[in-house]
Amino acid sequence: MTKKTADQLPTDWWTTADVLAFLESVGSPITDTTWRAYVARGQAPGPDRNFGRSPVWLPATIREWHSTRPRRGSGG
Repeated sequence: MTKKTADQLPTDWWTTADVLAFLESVGSPITDTTWRAYVARGQAPGPDRNFGRSPVWLPATIREWHSTRPRRGSGG
């Protein structure tokens, strides 16, 4: 499977797979398990909507969260 780049992602709603592809494309890869744990603990935004049982996020929600999330070595 070919990896998606940030400009190949949907513009309306992002699935968990899309969020992970975005994070990898910007040099911050995490696993599916880590993402779900972040959401469950409130370290990442909850879904903006659900399609059936599938959580989805607006791209702006994820980009905003990513721009403000703590990085390794930032202290704290």
